[in-house]
Amino acid sequence: MTNKFSPKKYIIENGNKFPIYKCLVADDYDNLGLTSCLLIRKQPSGKFMFTTMLIDRYCLGVKDTFCNCNFDQNGLDEIMDRMNANGSLTEVDEVYFHNLVYAAIDFAIECGFNPVKEFSLSEKLLDDTLIDDGIDDIPVGENGVPLFVNGPYDDVNRVIATLNRKVGEGNYKVQLLG
Repeated sequence: MTNKFSPKKYIIENGNKFPIYKCLVADDYDNLGLTSCLLIRKQPSGKFMFTTMLIDRYCLGVKDTFCNCNFDQNGLDEIMDRMNANGSLTEVDEVYFHNLVYAAIDFAIECGFNPVKEFSLSEKLLDDTLIDDGIDDIPVGENGVPLFVNGPYDDVNRVIATLNRKVGEGNYKVQLLG
């Protein structure tokens, strides 16, 4: 019996062993609370492993994430093209990238929210030793106050109940869309 290749197992075992190839974030990331992020690592084979994340610096932290491996340049270009459809990506250095991601996570945890469960796999591609004092310079919340802007898959009642419990009624803002 042949062992079938498992991308999940490969990422768990090798996620942060390979060099970071690029760190990209959505344009105007420093002014947006919701930011698309992409970290790419180059595998020894010349192929790539990556994680995409939707980061909410205003309240919820990591809202969505996906990772995979063994992508060739064409496959990686397709991922970047799809992400560019929602606004162009800007390359940032790996320290800033990690500070951005973990600042959003830390703030969300203070507000009572953990990253989505899929983050446990995506996190294997990150390197928390790259976080430095610059994390304190990443703006979170709206002027430091949690701002919940609902998305199509957010449980509004659950989020508001969590905010009431963790930060207290009146200590956050809500902007409900559609």
